[in-house]
Amino acid sequence: MKLLIGTTNRNKLDQFTKIFERLDANLELFTLNDLGIKDDIEEDYDNLLDNAKKKARYYGEKSGIVTRADDTGLFIDALDGEPGVHTKRWHAGTDKDRYTKILERMKSVPKNKRTGRYMGVLAIYNPSTKVFWTYENKIEGVIAKKPKGAGGFGYDPIFITSYYKNYYSELTDVEKFAISHRGLGVKKFLIDFHLL
Repeated sequence: MKLLIGTTNRNKLDQFTKIFERLDANLELFTLNDLGIKDDIEEDYDNLLDNAKKKARYYGEKSGIVTRADDTGLFIDALDGEPGVHTKRWHAGTDKDRYTKILERMKSVPKNKRTGRYMGVLAIYNPSTKVFWTYENKIEGVIAKKPKGAGGFGYDPIFITSYYKNYYSELTDVEKFAISHRGLGVKKFLIDFHLL
């Protein structure tokens, strides 16, 4: 089976490639670059599910290949859910600029009020049948007082998971795959479609 990894985000592409390689799935993987697709889809819905489905449908229809896309957001209780669905566009600049802005806004927030969660949706679209397969998951945690760790991307250096009690940026690939919507979702998809 052919599967297109529908993302222009290099970090996400690397994560998904590692997940599929680790699971040794019976798939022929393609990237947007492999197919010469350079379009970057605007995530203009107010929820993760519709944003993920929009990307999967667009790239699936353009390529004619079953396509996987996802959307993720960090929802912080003390900031009334910000940065939320528009996590990447919440504040201009780099990932570091964005998580530094959060730490500035939360500098007086006590530890017991620093709760939040990563929420993610994986969407897989079949352009032949026009059918979607979706998977949703969340990872509870707290926002740290200062960044730590060199791994991961986005807000990972300031997010401490409740499951591991450790910074998301310090988790190994195996640990991330065990709790993330990407790792769990891909595995469930492969099992549901008898590809694993």
